[in-house]
Amino acid sequence: MPYLVTPDKTPLYYHEKGNVKTPGIIFIHGEPFNTKFWAKNIDELSKEFRIVSLDVRGRGESGKTDNGQTLEQMGKDLRFVMESLDLKKSVVVGWSMGAAIVWSYIQQFGELDIAGFVDVDQRPYRFKSYNELESRLASLGESRLERHRNTIEEYFGPELRGTSDTIDWMAYECMKTPTSIHRAAVIESYMADYRLTLPMINVPSLIFWARYGVINSEWAKFLNNNIRNSRLVYFEHSGHMLPWTEPKKFNEEIRQFIRQLITNCQVW
Repeated sequence: MPYLVTPDKTPLYYHEKGNVKTPGIIFIHGEPFNTKFWAKNIDELSKEFRIVSLDVRGRGESGKTDNGQTLEQMGKDLRFVMESLDLKKSVVVGWSMGAAIVWSYIQQFGELDIAGFVDVDQRPYRFKSYNELESRLASLGESRLERHRNTIEEYFGPELRGTSDTIDWMAYECMKTPTSIHRAAVIESYMADYRLTLPMINVPSLIFWARYGVINSEWAKFLNNNIRNSRLVYFEHSGHMLPWTEPKKFNEEIRQFIRQLITNCQVW
């Protein structure tokens, strides 16, 4: 397995496919997913582009350290991966927490080596109350496998339900994320506020939102209005699992997005 070891000695697993001479796409998964959740996207898009998919620290095959479980550190990890693999001017696709990692990156490094950005169903702010946060944290250690199954089933949405085998497989992959790390991610994402970061984004961007996802129409308008060079893409049948449930549309939108960047001579 290919690994990069960060300056704080955390091994980060990554999957790479495609021609290194073609435009790059960096896939950053949501919580508590890993690289395998991009299975319906990597093979197809790697026919035309260089794909690098990262297991965020603490998830999948990456090191299970409690150290650095912050969005700030994950943004630093992204920079480390981009430098180590010579990923210049890549399109960064952040799904759920993955988009927050990209926003953290932009706070720290600007748009260095980012040619385009795709927000996959992530809102920039979610805080409601400390009581809600405490209730969620208290439940995370209870019946973990069953909770993952239920969450994944919900993420599929009512129209495009996953098979029991797929849901089981995904739930077991989620179990690779230790409870302590999952708790830390919940706190980070729940408390984070990237509303003031959005106007810092100048590169062309796509905002993927879904009928049964976490971005409602109000947040979709907010994102579109505050990311100046952005376009909304609606997935009418999906929930939060839209890269898996509508992969044909997902892949084609990204493919056309990069082709347009090339046509406009913005990169590559």
